[in-house]
Amino acid sequence: MRHMTFAKSLAFSAMISSGILLTGCNVEDGKDGKDGADGTDAVLPIGSTVIKTTPSGFAITDDAILVAPDAAEGDNITEALSEALFTIGDDALIVLPKGRFVVTETIAINSASGLTITGHGINETILDFSTSVGDDAIRFTGGNGITIRDLGVYEAPKNAIKALNVNGIHMTYTATVWEGDLEADNGAYGLYPLQSQNVLLENNFAFGSADAGIYVGQSENIVVRNNVAKQNVAGIEIENSSMADVYNNIAINNAAGILVFDLPGLNKAFGSNVRIFNNKAISNNAENVGAGVVGLAPSGTGVLVLATSDVEIYYNQLTDNDTTAVAISSYLLVDDELADYPTKFGATITAGWSPTVKNVYLHNNTIARNGANPQGVLLEPIAAGYASNMNSKGEPQTFPSILYDGAGELFSNLGELDGFNALLGPDAQAAGISYGAYTAGDLICANSNINANPAPQYDEVNTGLVYPTNPADITIMDDGVPQPHLLIDQMVNNTYLNCVQPRLPAAVVIFRNTLYGCTGDDLAEEACAL
Repeated sequence: MRHMTFAKSLAFSAMISSGILLTGCNVEDGKDGKDGADGTDAVLPIGSTVIKTTPSGFAITDDAILVAPDAAEGDNITEALSEALFTIGDDALIVLPKGRFVVTETIAINSASGLTITGHGINETILDFSTSVGDDAIRFTGGNGITIRDLGVYEAPKNAIKALNVNGIHMTYTATVWEGDLEADNGAYGLYPLQSQNVLLENNFAFGSADAGIYVGQSENIVVRNNVAKQNVAGIEIENSSMADVYNNIAINNAAGILVFDLPGLNKAFGSNVRIFNNKAISNNAENVGAGVVGLAPSGTGVLVLATSDVEIYYNQLTDNDTTAVAISSYLLVDDELADYPTKFGATITAGWSPTVKNVYLHNNTIARNGANPQGVLLEPIAAGYASNMNSKGEPQTFPSILYDGAGELFSNLGELDGFNALLGPDAQAAGISYGAYTAGDLICANSNINANPAPQYDEVNTGLVYPTNPADITIMDDGVPQPHLLIDQMVNNTYLNCVQPRLPAAVVIFRNTLYGCTGDDLAEEACAL
């Protein structure tokens, strides 16, 4: 195996009134307040009556458990909330008071079934964890059929609302907020379902996370729709997860808008079948203050796909992102020491993780005014190359609005990853994972995307590759290092990524015996017909 040592520097690298922002979430999400839970949560228990309806339309019934109903603004309701949750039975409805209240420790709920926790509205009930001694603000562990809604979680020390190993988690009309500027010491995750199934996140607002505002990791059967993610490092992130639909969301003023990652070393080795469609990724140019791999995401990126397979990105509006509209990268641009991979990542390779990126299909996206000011230390050499006369056109070029590194595909086609096949375990082999040369079903394809640039910059929407994917086109230097070619073409009718992949199937969430998503309650939704 040839040792790859190309430069590591090629790796990817004013809050206004909360009330206005949160109201905007409901106004702009295209749903006019529709809540996917209406088909289930609106079913009242026998003999109960409605005592109040939240602004989202959720009915609070007279059998609800009211937490500190007489609490005054600013009171500490930690003890009252803990007591209410201590003896709950199945299908309990917990109602938090109206106002802003202090909570000083993690609210941990284990193995709940059918639980609903609600406030009086996304702006009306705010839980302030700024003095909390726990990392997580609210944490669900185990259980099924859990809903949290109509409230805001502010200033969590680490994570705002976390769900671990839950089958059926519904977060709706919630806000996770770190007030002020985006800082490295803000909490990490806003909405944070992890290692869960049947995940439904809708009508939420995430602001100020130093990692991801809306994150789903190592999970299956996921619908993320009608949310607003603003001023986070990553707006919306799907990581090592399968069967996910992300649609009708707004990602604005984050460092990077929407991310799809497979990272090594996790319990779920790889994800697949992620659809990103009918979203708006606008002006995601915030400073990246994050840590780890998300800290390498270049500020100014609309959509970032890293080391994963089977992703479809379509009918999105990608506008005013300073670096690029869509970046697609293998893990080789994050860690270029290919010879060390078996030692570093051997166990996760055995389980099926791959540093390559395969079967990504971009089509019918509207792309305008991206790439005007490429950012990020790790992308500086690439940006400088496209702006110089060293690229394939021999003259300075506008930074690509669709950027594909090509490295994983090239080295697979060169046979450099063949040795990894011997590490694959039986589960990975059964899943059809291979490190051989790319076949037609592995290719990265981009076509039918719309150039919405205004004149006279209309022609300056480009597709670019850092490395050519055909070994016959590569130049190997005397020291064995492949030479980047910085291939570039216009986005419309491009030649480098001009192929078509099969459409991916829709994700389905089953929550409280009801189907959600494009083949469930959103069957008539316009985005689902695209």
